[in-house]
Amino acid sequence: MPEEQKYSVVVNAIIVNRENKVLLVQRGWQEKHGAGTWSVPGGKLEFTGVVHNALQETAKKEALEEAGIEIENEMELIANNTFEHNEDKLQVIAMVFLCHYKSGEPKVTEETADVKWIGPEEIDSFDFHNINVKNYVLKAFERLNRK
Repeated sequence: MPEEQKYSVVVNAIIVNRENKVLLVQRGWQEKHGAGTWSVPGGKLEFTGVVHNALQETAKKEALEEAGIEIENEMELIANNTFEHNEDKLQVIAMVFLCHYKSGEPKVTEETADVKWIGPEEIDSFDFHNINVKNYVLKAFERLNRK
């Protein structure tokens, strides 16, 4: 019988404000993976029992924890990706949502070193945690341009 496969589900929130800028967060210097690099709010789906809209609730929780802001309930799944985590060989399923800013002033939290709203022309100025994150942000800008 094959070894049991384990997955970790990660939720990423591409948050857009009223000026169609996307919120980036700089990973804190104490982070285990990619300290000091830029990303978007996100984190692992934690098992808390049966929860309606668990992925969306995770996106909302991570936006608040990592950037101090609230996002709207309505969000759109714009990408999903599967990859293997280098350190522990765990399979990761990444779910990426396009989210809209609701309230709050973006701020540095215990998990972040900096936060910035950026437009598409600024994207190449940032050292991203990985190429997937940059591609997710580019996809969000493309989606916004079509609306």
